[in-house]
Amino acid sequence: MQIRSPIAIKASSDFSVFREYVCGHETYPYMLTWNSELNTGKDNKFLRGIAGDDVCILAPRGSSKSTYLLQWTAWIIGTHAAQNVSLKILYISYVVDVASSKSRQIKAIIESKRYQEVFPHIKPNKKKWGESEWAIDFEHAGLPTMEEPYTLACSGLGGAINSKRSNLLIFDDLLKSPSEAKNKKIQDRMLENYYNIVQYTKHDGARSINLGTRMAKFDIYATAFIAPRWKVIKQSALLTIDGVENSYCDKRVGLSTLQTERETDYDSFLLQRQNEIPETTSQGIQFHDIRFDWMPSKFDRIIIGLDTADSIEANSNATAAIVVGIYNDRLYVITGYEGRIRGNSQKIDLIYDLWSKYQSVCKYPAILAVDWHSHVKSIEADFQVYQNDIDEDSGLDDRFKKVGVEKVKSSGRGEKIDRIESHSYLFERARIFFNRISPVSEIDKSELFGSKEKPGKLIKQLTDHNPLDHNDPLDALEVAVFVARTYISQDISAA
Repeated sequence: MQIRSPIAIKASSDFSVFREYVCGHETYPYMLTWNSELNTGKDNKFLRGIAGDDVCILAPRGSSKSTYLLQWTAWIIGTHAAQNVSLKILYISYVVDVASSKSRQIKAIIESKRYQEVFPHIKPNKKKWGESEWAIDFEHAGLPTMEEPYTLACSGLGGAINSKRSNLLIFDDLLKSPSEAKNKKIQDRMLENYYNIVQYTKHDGARSINLGTRMAKFDIYATAFIAPRWKVIKQSALLTIDGVENSYCDKRVGLSTLQTERETDYDSFLLQRQNEIPETTSQGIQFHDIRFDWMPSKFDRIIIGLDTADSIEANSNATAAIVVGIYNDRLYVITGYEGRIRGNSQKIDLIYDLWSKYQSVCKYPAILAVDWHSHVKSIEADFQVYQNDIDEDSGLDDRFKKVGVEKVKSSGRGEKIDRIESHSYLFERARIFFNRISPVSEIDKSELFGSKEKPGKLIKQLTDHNPLDHNDPLDALEVAVFVARTYISQDISAA
């Protein structure tokens, strides 16, 4: 029988001692909050000493969150087995490969000599010791062998989800970079997996735990991991105590470094170091560059920007159209539409209606600028058929046949925010004006332009861009401006 040292015995019930003895890591004062939130001292059917509310701890970037969490995971596997409880853990990162890398580190701890001294009843199950799923030796630990034979399984919230039933969900490294946090496809996929799959893997009394850091204004920590469903704990790196600024941990990051980061990129500092959502954001066009004016009585040309929906479901994106007029090397955002309409025929009817209101005051034929992606490829052919069917008996204006189509591809032009900000020069130089008479969205009856005093839906999307929203009117405006720039003086439009 293995003789255990006094410190090994203490490590079996004190996680801070375990970290130091088994892993060689110091527990800093700011980590004591993590310890109290994870080790609640409460029990239920499945959990011993760690039961409680689902908790989301937002800690500063670089605070050793992942290291702490995977060490804690190894420790509670031992503490539960000592009480004849077999934990079933679902370890979730952004992708399964990241979770598997954490899994390897947890296994390495369990295989270490000092862990074996602290928890002599734990050893690997040689028949089930893979990277993304594994189990301890239940028979050696004195645990029932008839239950589902796994201790820890990995999943990726942004990909395929392991739907095994679990009594502890650990979320670690869900966001690795601001670009991931701002990517709508990634965030939508994570939210869909979380709401439709992950939360249904929990046994009654199961608990979810997350240690993370904010990466963007509208990331998953602002949309899903929120109160009251989650108990949210926020920690900041730069602290002010009695009017004096201090680093949360000088051994992790110095005060001067934090102060320099704050001066260099304030929004990123607030998010990643302070876990605060900035009241303002540099995403999009600066609000003071938005200008309203009365529309001219005539235009050289009009551009109709069109962003089509790929679905008409209530929670999907919509069809949006924005009409931009060109006059005297300036762009005028005249009117717009946002609604849920079926089929290309109705979309082209909408285009005709918008065109017919302004064609009589235009010098040159209009241009239809289409946000081009896979599900709108048919619209060009249908548009040509629609134009060809116009004759004297149709009741439609024959001049509509001269309207051209410009296909504007998003690929190769950066993220949506990059495409928006590429037009900032026009706003800064007072070359874009919004109609003082604001159109109203048919979806939610909100004003699209609004006013300087009360910005409308499109202005809000333009000045405070949320990459996780559909932003359909903004997409329609961007493609219209992209095409319209080719019809004004290049010395003005060159960004």
